Amino acid sequence: MFPYPSGKLHMGHVRVYTTSDCMARFYRLRGYKVFHPMGWDAFGLPAENAAIDSNEMPEKWTYSNIQQMKDQLLKLGCSFDWNREIATCDPQYYRWTQAIFLRLFRAGLVYQEEALVNWDPVDQTVLANEQVDADGCSWRSGAKVESRFLKQWFIKTTRFSKSLLDGLSDPLLENWSDIIKIQRHWIGDCVGFRVEMTVVCVNSEEEKLAPMSGKIYLWMAQPELLHGISFIGVRSGHKLDSDSYKIHKYDKYQLLNVKAVCPITQRQIPVIVCDDLSYIKDSEFYVGIPCISNIDKSIAKKCDFTIQKIIENDKLVNSDTMNGLSLDEARPIVTRQLLELGMGGFQTSAKLRDWLISRQRYWGTPIPIIHCPDCGLVPVPENQLPVELPKITSFPRRGVSPLKEASDWLKCTCPRCGAEAERETDTMDTFVDSSWYFLRYLDSNNTQDLFSYDIQDKLMPVDLYIGGKEHADLHLYFARFVHHFLASEGLVSHWEPFKRLIMMGMVMGQSYMVEDTRRYITKDQVDFTVNPPVEAETGAPLVITFEKMSKSKHNGIDPQEVLDKYGTDTTRLLMLANFAPHSQRNWSEDTFPGILNWQKRIWLIIWDFIQVHLNKEDRKMNSLSTEERKQYEQILWENRNYHLRRITYLFEHSHQLSVAISNMQGLTGSLRKTPKCLMLSEEYELTLGTLIIMIAPLAPHFASELWAGFCSVATSPHIKKDLPLIQQQWPEVDHDYCLPLKYSVPGKQVHEVKVPRKVLDKLTSDAALDIVSADEEFKEYMGGRTIISTHINVLPGLEAYVSFTYKVQDVSKVKEDLKKIKVEKKKQKLEKRLKKKQRNDSS
Repeated sequence: MFPYPSGKLHMGHVRVYTTSDCMARFYRLRGYKVFHPMGWDAFGLPAENAAIDSNEMPEKWTYSNIQQMKDQLLKLGCSFDWNREIATCDPQYYRWTQAIFLRLFRAGLVYQEEALVNWDPVDQTVLANEQVDADGCSWRSGAKVESRFLKQWFIKTTRFSKSLLDGLSDPLLENWSDIIKIQRHWIGDCVGFRVEMTVVCVNSEEEKLAPMSGKIYLWMAQPELLHGISFIGVRSGHKLDSDSYKIHKYDKYQLLNVKAVCPITQRQIPVIVCDDLSYIKDSEFYVGIPCISNIDKSIAKKCDFTIQKIIENDKLVNSDTMNGLSLDEARPIVTRQLLELGMGGFQTSAKLRDWLISRQRYWGTPIPIIHCPDCGLVPVPENQLPVELPKITSFPRRGVSPLKEASDWLKCTCPRCGAEAERETDTMDTFVDSSWYFLRYLDSNNTQDLFSYDIQDKLMPVDLYIGGKEHADLHLYFARFVHHFLASEGLVSHWEPFKRLIMMGMVMGQSYMVEDTRRYITKDQVDFTVNPPVEAETGAPLVITFEKMSKSKHNGIDPQEVLDKYGTDTTRLLMLANFAPHSQRNWSEDTFPGILNWQKRIWLIIWDFIQVHLNKEDRKMNSLSTEERKQYEQILWENRNYHLRRITYLFEHSHQLSVAISNMQGLTGSLRKTPKCLMLSEEYELTLGTLIIMIAPLAPHFASELWAGFCSVATSPHIKKDLPLIQQQWPEVDHDYCLPLKYSVPGKQVHEVKVPRKVLDKLTSDAALDIVSADEEFKEYMGGRTIISTHINVLPGLEAYVSFTYKVQDVSKVKEDLKKIKVEKKKQKLEKRLKKKQRNDSS
């Protein structure tokens, strides 16, 4: 995920881009062609705020920051393909963002209407619902968000609700696990349908109807009952709940001089305000249908609303052309009519809302719409893109967009009728810019189109997408929506943009807060001579914990200081070690000694290796017998293959780089324990060379130094000494080494049978079944069952997993097995509790 160019990398950036670079280097060593691009999510509020505070224009501020951060990424050793570099603030990029907007507009998926919006009083702009936290504060400024009615632009993301929900079951997706849960929760259950209605105001004096701007968006579980709606309810505080619309009150039901218009029959439906209706959770409106609800019938009678009888003997009546049809038969007819009219008809959830993209700021992608007094909303012709931001030399006060004051830019002619008109002055939310950038990487210099279809067909979807877990809902949702839309337009060949994900946990800094005053202090204001530590000046007790890094909490770490102190590769190793990528990473120097000592041990091994080969110390060749030498070499052979298999799997399949480092440390320990005289053996050279190559993705410069020293004296013909480290091939597990063939028995742990690699790599389902059938556990479990089919998944050089489907022959035997499984599960549960208790007692 590309960064916002704030000026300096933070530790979260270091974690994400170090991980990304490690994976890119690993796959290159594995023989893949790796496309590893980088760009900048360059629009946004901080640039404007800097302009207001320092009078440095957003463009200059942004590009200066880009250069600074690019220099830092180079110092971090990241191997990005800078030839494909993009910045979303470049007109040659946002030209195509505008082109996507126009496609959405032509498809009926963009609209403008007045809405109750979230207003950030500090940044003076609108926020999407997704940008307001659980406490009602802005995600960026932290200010308490206010509610205002403003005319805004929306993208109808709900149109693809069902597609996005179903896409989460696409077998293409790998390693999404809990991200699928986040996305499903965000989208909601798509068990209903969208019904859109225009709204008219009834002029009580002349009984005329005046159209109102905007629509109302109903959610109906049974859209086939559309013609049976007698009234629509809204909660107090809704934009329709205005004194100017209120005309009569029946008990607690406030009637409005507003009517909703059925899109199919043009029938006018009354609207009431009431908070006591049984609103469906997360739904904005209540749909009153008396023919299926006695409560609705009672309300309709009390308010003197027409009751539409449309069901008789489970068949539709008085329903236009659908009389005599069952509800199930009528549903597709109604939804098709709505879709053809552009008034809903698609499946969605009650909770999901359309994407509010308007921002009342300058530094964003201009919305390519012209407001004509005669033609209304007119899209800018494609050949006039990009609509560029006007150049400015000074920035007005906060809350006033320069676009409203750039008269030469603002005034234009309508491309449809030629009359005087004005440009739209809202800009797009930056999430629009970042919703498709990965596609532009593929063809970043294309001046004729978004990208080449053939190139995306060859390279998409993204094989590995790495970024902060905090983006697992918003950014992923918007990126998936745009990709689904482009797929529906035939512009991309895959519906899902990302195959595998690594969602990184935050890097947390240690904070010190005075317990009584809740005031944060710096580390040098803490007295560590007492236990527990206290504030040095007052002796006040402290709350010491790890929290999200911030200036206010004095717990931020500047990556440049770490780089200056430890160097590039050690910084990379410190960031990657000890914590799984998806876990929160607590930054503490207490974890540093393990990595620093490991580097020293490897360096000493290379030093000793060189000295032994140069005869600068006694080799003690005769200190071991032939049998002892063979034993040590066998141990090295087993350790090399064991750790190589584990590390390869951890890199390629689980991405647990911290565990991979632990395995490398284990292999380093095996080399250290081996007598020096064996440094002359071929097995020792293979093991040491394997270790250095495996270190290379993590610490490329350090590993290159190790490789140079190693190759200066290595003699094994299997070592490609004439090639630099970056051109080496990732080592392979030996063909005689036994790998796990795994199978599972319900209610028990996964079992495995060891099989030589040369056999496992070529295993068929039948051959796998023959092997596991000889295992006693398998024999015991399969009693009373007959196998119908066998499926095998082989990861060459790593492991294989075999699964079965079967039918029961002996029911009594199966019942007996089920009892055993229950006992086994109970036993495992008790053992788990015991271990947890022991851990708690220990801590």
